[in-house]
Amino acid sequence: MSLLWETIQQEEEYPIFRLTYLSKPTKPFTDADFDDIESKSVKANNERDVTGLLVVNEDRILQILEGREEAVRELYNKIEADSRHTVVKLVCAVEDEVRLLMTWNMVVRGLNGTPPDLLDQFSNVFDGLLHAESQSEIAIDHIELFKEIALFGTIPEQV
Repeated sequence: MSLLWETIQQEEEYPIFRLTYLSKPTKPFTDADFDDIESKSVKANNERDVTGLLVVNEDRILQILEGREEAVRELYNKIEADSRHTVVKLVCAVEDEVRLLMTWNMVVRGLNGTPPDLLDQFSNVFDGLLHAESQSEIAIDHIELFKEIALFGTIPEQV
């Protein structure tokens, strides 16, 4: 089974809290930024039992975080204070029975080298979420798209 479709849905001992937000970088992200975010996030998120996905495409950032509500909200507060970006919109913050990013402690991807059709899909979904009513729940199809896009991104040499 490929990593792309590994959506292992496992019920946790506690409700899963999923938070999705959109933001804009304050300056272009470098490979060093991606490496720094991913390496620090993997360790910290393991300790918090948080999983997530961060996709960056030039002036568009989308992040999904999952875990215990207290841990996710605490992490989101730290993220909001990060000077590398400005949060534009909290798309949704919902409770669920299953974790959709089960094996993704934190996947950080820039979209260099991503096929144009996936870039267009990402842009369309991002713009749709940006202009949707507040607290729109993110669709499973969107999560699968973001996971597919992440697999085409630049993989850091060391984590």
